Amino acid sequence: MSFFRILGVILAGGASRRFGADKSSALLAGRPLLEWVAERARPQVEVLLLNANDEKFGEESANVERLADNAPGEGPLAGILAALAQADRRGFSHVASFACDTPFFPHDTVARLAEALRSSKADYAVASCGATAHRIFALWPHACRAHLESAFAEGVRSMRKVEHWLEPTWADFAPEGGHGGDPFFNINTRADLEAAERWLVSGCRGS
Repeated sequence: MSFFRILGVILAGGASRRFGADKSSALLAGRPLLEWVAERARPQVEVLLLNANDEKFGEESANVERLADNAPGEGPLAGILAALAQADRRGFSHVASFACDTPFFPHDTVARLAEALRSSKADYAVASCGATAHRIFALWPHACRAHLESAFAEGVRSMRKVEHWLEPTWADFAPEGGHGGDPFFNINTRADLEAAERWLVSGCRGS
């Protein structure tokens, strides 16, 4: 990724209302979902952080440094802003954001996002699969921070609405490597978790 120095952040600050419990600690094939995500994310970035406001994550996920944000319960943008602040302090040029409930995302996600960003004049890069945008999986240059802070201060919480403030470019991924052919298949409910289990057992797990 040449001149890009990338700090990664797993966003785990949500309430998991549809799941009914903290889904990042739910077991998928006997391992916490968070471990699946961290295992995929860690080789793609220089340093990996976990955005979580509950201090228990500092103990349960000792292999990933916990990063709290200043707006608990206000959505993923709060975690991205906290990570961008850390990137500035630590000398990183970009932040790569990952969802905590998406265990099968591609091993080259960040590289593809970086390639898309380099080849465009956009402000940041977002993953997509066909017509579906996966806005949590994104690459944010530190220059985005001021605009995102302004958007957040104006009440923006939806990742879609960020596009009113910053111009995205898209890194499109083939429909393969996940349940239902979706490499960004995310686990929102217990039924989703069961579907992911069945997909793994079927032997269709992507590389």
